[in-house]
Amino acid sequence: MILSGKTVLITGGRRIGAGLARQLAERGMNIAVSYRTSREEMRTLVADCQQMGVQADAFQADLCSSLEAERLVDWTVETFGSIDILINLTSIYHPTPFSSLQPSDYEAMLAANLTAPYWVAVAAARAMLRQPIVGGLRGKIIHFTDWAVDRPYRDYLPYLIAKGGLVTLTKALAVELAPTITVNAVAPGTVEPPPNLPKRVLQKICESSALNRIGCADDVIRATLFLLEGTDFVTGEVFRIDGGRFLGSSKTSAGEADQL
Repeated sequence: MILSGKTVLITGGRRIGAGLARQLAERGMNIAVSYRTSREEMRTLVADCQQMGVQADAFQADLCSSLEAERLVDWTVETFGSIDILINLTSIYHPTPFSSLQPSDYEAMLAANLTAPYWVAVAAARAMLRQPIVGGLRGKIIHFTDWAVDRPYRDYLPYLIAKGGLVTLTKALAVELAPTITVNAVAPGTVEPPPNLPKRVLQKICESSALNRIGCADDVIRATLFLLEGTDFVTGEVFRIDGGRFLGSSKTSAGEADQL
């Protein structure tokens, strides 16, 4: 897909989302971002993109509501004239040990990591289907899931269930929207870990990965850009960007690797 002059909607514009927005603005895309609480960060991001000569704006929404998701998509089309790409990054991630699981853990993880992306994807797809076909396509959708849905580890049960559902959503939606809208997912491993993560945990992650190192946001961004501008012949796929963590490492046993 030729990106210049088109519009991307990014839900969740922090870290990887912000990096993607800036990369896409450099390529001439108009940038729509949604946020729930990070207003000041979004203002900075919007200003940075505008300085590159493209349209950019941010919209506050609680995407767990279908009405809010529809409002976001409607605003994007009204503000920018189209919605050509949706990048669904909205997510929450924190441990929920099995011994202390509460119904609220499941409800919160499902709402943020599956329900919200579902509502936005459905609303965006309906808007894309009303648009003309250009170069064989009306649009592209990319979800962000997690490498560990295929190799689960402990203490994140509701989170991994939700992200696994997002993989199924990706594949099912790819069938529903073919042949004019592609739907794919990116499944990162550990990239740019939080600064308070203990050194021993980082070392354990490195040792459990085939490439024996931590990735960076650019690794994920470059893979996403390939799906956007590098090919129009992929749909229904999940791309793991995990440094081979799914494969594990000869330096650790499978049981040790599965703990993180």
